[in-house]
Parts: sequence; structure tokens; C-alpha cells
Amino acid sequence: MLARWKTARRHGDQGDVAIEAVIVVPLLLALALVILAGARLSLAGQKTDAAAQAAARAASIERDPAAGQAAAQAAAADVLAHQDQPCTSTRVRATTSGLGAQLGQVSSVTVTVSCTVPLGDLLLLGGGPGVRTVSSSFTSIVDAYQGRG
Repeated sequence: MLARWKTARRHGDQGDVAIEAVIVVPLLLALALVILAGARLSLAGQKTDAAAQAAARAASIERDPAAGQAAAQAAAADVLAHQDQPCTSTRVRATTSGLGAQLGQVSSVTVTVSCTVPLGDLLLLGGGPGVRTVSSSFTSIVDAYQGRG
């Protein structure tokens, strides 16, 4: 009788591992995908910060607002491209009115860079949250005694 009870008890636990795997594996996979999405957004934020800094600096050394706008666009695109940041869309907004200030007057240039980061590829089924937009702004001081156009 005792031998039969031990045999029945050993064979009775065989399905528990499969049930635990069905519950735990999807939860671990979802947690891993959330971590990957967070890491991707964090890196995109850092790269967007670098692009905003470079764009503001490039705009601040130009002589007129139109050239500052063009320099900010080019610098932001260059930084994002060299850092391999995949953006489904990029927007660079530069406030370059400080470049029109009188000689000797202190002014500044502010650039905001927005990058739309794709996240839908993290899900195996192709659907999902799609995209998130990260933005960064940076202000650079314009040289008060730089000749302006």
C-alpha cells in the first residue's frame, strides 16, 4: 500500500512543470520586452540630447537666423545619423532670433530636437505600441562681438 501511494505521488506532479512554464515564460518574455523598450527609449533620449547640443552650437556660430536654422538642421541630422539612431521622423525647431541682435548685445539660440522612436518591432506579432517621441532642448549663447549679417 505504501509503495502504491509513493508511485502515485511521483506520477501526480508531472503536469505541474508544463503549467508553470505556460504561466511564467510569457511573463518573463513580456518583462524582457519592456526592458528592451525602456533601454531603446533611454538611448534615444541620450542621442537626442547630443543632437540638440550640437545643433544649438552650430546655429549659434552662424551670422544670421536663416543660416542658423540650416546649420541646426544639418547638425542634428548628422549627429543622429552618426550615432545610428533610428527615427521614423525627426523634427528640429530652432529659435535663432538671437542671431539678429545688435553687435555687443548678449543673446542665445535654442534648439529642440524631437525623434520618433519605433517600438512596434519589439513585439513578435508586429502590433503594439508603435512609436514614442523623445525630445530634447539646448540653449547656446551667441558671441556678443561676432560680426553678424
